[in-house]
Amino acid sequence: MGFFDSLDGNLDDLLGNLNYIKKKIVTESQEIKKAARLRYELLNEERKLSEAFEKLGRHQYHALKGEGSDLDLSETLQEIERLESRISSLKMGLDLSEKTSGINFAEDNASQDAYESSSIFVRDEEDISHEEDQGSIIFIEEDEDENR
Repeated sequence: MGFFDSLDGNLDDLLGNLNYIKKKIVTESQEIKKAARLRYELLNEERKLSEAFEKLGRHQYHALKGEGSDLDLSETLQEIERLESRISSLKMGLDLSEKTSGINFAEDNASQDAYESSSIFVRDEEDISHEEDQGSIIFIEEDEDENR
């Protein structure tokens, strides 16, 4: 019966390895999802900032032409300041997320084939010092499928 005992032990080892891999994949995919959400929010905030600057530019253009504008300057300036601080916070959160997870998203521009590709690089660094991120506030909107 030594053969079956050995087979049973090998199957138990295999099951343990598969469970470890499953947990690792779930953890990594959650980290990738969080980083993607931060990138998406960052792009949206940058778009809003661009629109606010466009409004301000249109107002200035009309003012130089001597035409009137109904833009509330103080409100627009406050909006620009708010968006700039939010973008800064999101960038710090994205940097922190990439440093702690060891996952780095980079475009692969070395090959100029007919398709674009991106790669994930996993760093082997163990540097977890983040003094520069102390006191940062990061706003992340949770989506409804977060608890799945």
